[in-house]
Amino acid sequence: MTALRERPGGRGLPAGDAAALARLGVEPGSGGPQTLIAQATAVVAALAAMFGALYYAVSAAEDALEVIGHSSGPQVVATTELYYALSDADSQVATALLVGGSDPDRAEAAMDRYEQRRGDIAAALLEAHRLAGSAEAERRTIESVMSRWGEYQQLAAVALLLARDGGYASGGPPENVLEAYREAAELMSGRILPQAYNLTLENATIVRESYDAASGRIDAGLVAVALTGVAALALLVALQVFLARGFRRVFNPSLVVATAVAVLYLFTGLTVLDTEREALDEAKLDGFDAVLSLERAQAISNGLHADRVRFLLDAGEADVYEQTYFDKAQQLVYLEAVSLPRYQDALAETGRGGELTGLVGDGLDGSGESERLVEAYTALILADAAMREEGGGPSERLALVEGARAEYEDALDELSDRHLERFESAVAAGEDAIAGFAFLLVAAMVSLGVFTFSGIAPRLREYR
Repeated sequence: MTALRERPGGRGLPAGDAAALARLGVEPGSGGPQTLIAQATAVVAALAAMFGALYYAVSAAEDALEVIGHSSGPQVVATTELYYALSDADSQVATALLVGGSDPDRAEAAMDRYEQRRGDIAAALLEAHRLAGSAEAERRTIESVMSRWGEYQQLAAVALLLARDGGYASGGPPENVLEAYREAAELMSGRILPQAYNLTLENATIVRESYDAASGRIDAGLVAVALTGVAALALLVALQVFLARGFRRVFNPSLVVATAVAVLYLFTGLTVLDTEREALDEAKLDGFDAVLSLERAQAISNGLHADRVRFLLDAGEADVYEQTYFDKAQQLVYLEAVSLPRYQDALAETGRGGELTGLVGDGLDGSGESERLVEAYTALILADAAMREEGGGPSERLALVEGARAEYEDALDELSDRHLERFESAVAAGEDAIAGFAFLLVAAMVSLGVFTFSGIAPRLREYR
């Protein structure tokens, strides 16, 4: 009988067939079931390594997007808004004390905005406390800000009450009003605002560390996935060749499917990781960092205005407030200058066309909104210079900067919103790219393992 059952490695085959297999490099009697199982196991191990590398990198991206988009990132924005509201509340108190009875409408508007800011601060503190979660250090800092904000309100109330009782209409507030306000202003600038700023820095550090860690894991994942994926495909091809040579099977349907799925997941995995890297870069560098810089610029700009008002309010401390104004301006746009007048001159030459550094410069992206912001900031600083040189009453001098200030704040808001949209879009894109991906990895790994071993199962039965 020549119609013998096929046996692996040529056992049980007609002599002519055994000789043909020998010419292909397969020795009769070689390649037992242990060899076949070992090769299939190596394939599954390589596939498991590829999927493990994918899961490692994807989970890192998922964690980073959670931190940037939903926990520490929003916490940074909340604390920056808190800083802005605190500094604005103080500037409104200073404005009300500055104009006194000389401009009742402006004084009333300042008090209305102060009351509004009190509500904003309460809401921002509660939100920051909620977002802090179990972070004890942050919670203690927030509670300290709450306590000192209560002290500030009491001191401000004393200064406002003294101002109302004094009934001054010109010549500036009396000394007892200034003394009461100086204590409140010192508490705000020396204790409350630095603590609020530290909250922003702490959370920004968490975001940066999460981004750095995720970027490193994604880069490592890309290399690992590529290497293990190529190894898995090579082992799958080698198994196909082994079966073809040892069992005269040109194609093994199960292994063909396994190879196709492995190629698909290798390509998909590398694509997803590259998409995640781009989404993280855009969310962190083009979105979050720019938003943070512009939000901080907005808060410091408000402090800039508070120093402007204090400069007019307290002649005895005017030099101090001019210096703090200059220091804040240097944070917004840094220029080589040793005094405020020289800074103003340098900005008039540089700001309208040169490259800027500082918080405002960090948020620029070459768009029309950026050009508008640079022009608006330059106009504000030059208007402030005119205000300091002019005489007249406080309301008239403040009016010299009101238009430029409003234009600057609008431009700042517009550019910040542009970056915020980019940030939110990048976070959403990153999350969409990996939605359900972890589950698919497990399902794919199981199915590939099944396809691989089902592909060799019929050949194993031939050894019986």
